Amino acid sequence: MALVGLGMAVSPHTKNALDLADRVEVAYAYSPSAERRAQFAEKFPFPQCYKLEAILEDPSVDAVAVLTPPNTHLEIVKRCAVAGKHVLLEKPLEITTARAEKMIAECRAGRVTLGVVLQHRHKPASVWQDFLDAIQHGGEPRVNGEEALRVHRLIDALLEAAAKGAAVHFSPAGMGTR
Repeated sequence: MALVGLGMAVSPHTKNALDLADRVEVAYAYSPSAERRAQFAEKFPFPQCYKLEAILEDPSVDAVAVLTPPNTHLEIVKRCAVAGKHVLLEKPLEITTARAEKMIAECRAGRVTLGVVLQHRHKPASVWQDFLDAIQHGGEPRVNGEEALRVHRLIDALLEAAAKGAAVHFSPAGMGTR
């Protein structure tokens, strides 16, 4: 397997790979940043590369953990899918519903598995309340990855309804149109 992205999200994934060393081989740890690669090398023993192509062209790499910022996911996952690499993606899926749907379609077309890290999938529903509160009070909503695509689709639908003249409401019970 390979790790793509050596920023904040890499440590838990790398520690898991070390724990699974009898079953998982990390062939590459990729970042275009020499500084990030050097910092990574101080902590972890995995080989590094500075070009994504090294991973994509290596037939021994079956899967890639994509640990980069969400706005980069579509392009990286698309390239992995075209190369026949299965993907484990750090949440959220992408920055928009449309981009997330394109990414999923690319994986289907490439006949590769797309998995998404969902370590908070059992977190209480208070996440939705926080989301609603942020919207009602003009804040920036934050949503866990497992709900990202659902939220993107819901927001898209609500914005479309509002553009057509529907009154959009937010309440502790949920969001919708009137």
